[in-house]
Amino acid sequence: MASEIQLFAIREVSEMTGVNPVTLRAWQRRYGLIKPQRTEKGHRLYTREDIDRIQSILSWLEKGVAISKVRPLLDGGMEVPAAQDEQSEWVEPMLSALSECRRAKLEQLLTQLMKEYPLSMFIEKVVEPVDKQVKDPANPLGAIQKSLWQSAVVEHCASLIAKSRKRGGKKALLLSFEPAQDGMTHTIWLAALAMSHEGDNVTILENLPFHGKLHGLEAAVSQQVFEKVVVIGESKLPQAILKQLARLQAECQCPVQLQGSIAVIHAGWQKPQTGVQNDGE
Repeated sequence: MASEIQLFAIREVSEMTGVNPVTLRAWQRRYGLIKPQRTEKGHRLYTREDIDRIQSILSWLEKGVAISKVRPLLDGGMEVPAAQDEQSEWVEPMLSALSECRRAKLEQLLTQLMKEYPLSMFIEKVVEPVDKQVKDPANPLGAIQKSLWQSAVVEHCASLIAKSRKRGGKKALLLSFEPAQDGMTHTIWLAALAMSHEGDNVTILENLPFHGKLHGLEAAVSQQVFEKVVVIGESKLPQAILKQLARLQAECQCPVQLQGSIAVIHAGWQKPQTGVQNDGE
């Protein structure tokens, strides 16, 4: 007797592939790239073949192929294209909208790209090159573009995070002691969005004082019953803050993770008695 086909819920598939449910639904509805089965209540169920197909989609996207051009490649009806120009495909429309101060167009592009591409890929192939362009000292429109880009990304992330809070999830606190000296604070919001995709109910505290003890942190974590604390940053943290984070975990039974360059900078600092976890691997 043939064994039953193993089926996976959309949340399981998201965890296995790193593609959030919103993107999986967009690939199905708009492009017909995957065709999951349905339960009687309408919930999507995916087979192993579906998961393999998702991995193939990711492979093509990594090569710079636009999501709208992936289906013929999957179905074998189109020759493998030459190396794609990711700058023109994904970045140039965004830069054009920024140059022309077209906020509506910028929001439209953000909505489309953040829905149709995994967040990590969106950050690598869109956010990072756009950041580089708007921060270029030779860019005469840099100040205006940076301000518009910053506000658009933050507002879009905040909207998506607010929607995710309705689903509940594990309460998490995301901290940043990084000074916003270059005006590019959207990094923490993108990190918070990534956490929300993983099922966390995220509270963000950014631009925290860099020197001295952060008063009230232990009380806030304890009273709000946060289940984890994530600290994101690129600059070395003072010892006072590191010691407070260690006490936080020890006294509140709340795991602390370091993310970004600080996970590498303070890798040697981690000791068993501190209890602070390193999320840099």
